[in-house]
Amino acid sequence: MLEVILWFIGIVIIVPVIYLVENLILSAVPGQNRSYPLQPIYRLIKHFSKTDYHNRPLTRWFPVGACLFALVTLYFVSAGENILLVLSGLVMMELFILVGACSTKEAYGIMAAQRGLSRLTVWSFALMIAGASLYKAVGTLKLSLVVQYSAGNVLLARLPLVATGLFAAAMIKGNLGYFDFGINANTMSFLDTALYTPYGGRSLGVIQLTQWIETGIWLKLISYFLPWQPWISFLVSAVFYLAAMLLNAVVPKMPWKKVMMNSWIWAGGLPAINYIWLYML
Repeated sequence: MLEVILWFIGIVIIVPVIYLVENLILSAVPGQNRSYPLQPIYRLIKHFSKTDYHNRPLTRWFPVGACLFALVTLYFVSAGENILLVLSGLVMMELFILVGACSTKEAYGIMAAQRGLSRLTVWSFALMIAGASLYKAVGTLKLSLVVQYSAGNVLLARLPLVATGLFAAAMIKGNLGYFDFGINANTMSFLDTALYTPYGGRSLGVIQLTQWIETGIWLKLISYFLPWQPWISFLVSAVFYLAAMLLNAVVPKMPWKKVMMNSWIWAGGLPAINYIWLYML
């Protein structure tokens, strides 16, 4: 139990550090906007200091529900529980966010929810295929037993495309690179740029906190497929994710329909190919 608590606390601490390092590096790069070293933390605190844009008490509870499911799912992945429990928690978390966006009855909120639902189908499919591939390769869906298998056998050698697909799914959820569905509140537009988030104030702060927790869930999940010790594997996955965040600053934005196609190819197609390959061995 102590190890699970340490993992839980460690992930909660490390993920904000990743965002702080990204902000620090990008601030030092010529051509990028300069900001304070603690800008991500300051932005989160600023959200919590404001009131919500919409005077709808019920809408405010959807982000809270999403955050609670994120915390429960973080416990599941830290404890090495069944991967289907992780999938269920992530899906429930996402549904709370999408329903809350629709409840605002704003055009931007409804459009963001529609794109979010399209995104949900991709990464949930990737997780289901990953679970099926794990069961085929290891004979179990329990992540704690997967670690024991990886210690004596290189799981990554059998499931390389599954691990790649899960990393692509993490990029999808992080709105990074060619997997940005345009619902990260960078601009306001009905076109192919980012949509304005339907949340604001404290609700937006809770959503941002939920996204940080979810990032930690994905990084921990990916680390189960890596061959090193658990903490080393997690740090390696965190470094790769940080690299993807830094490259996101120079990657041009794409129309969301092309993003959808890229997402299905990388997050959906690669794990499916790996699953078929396991049956052909």
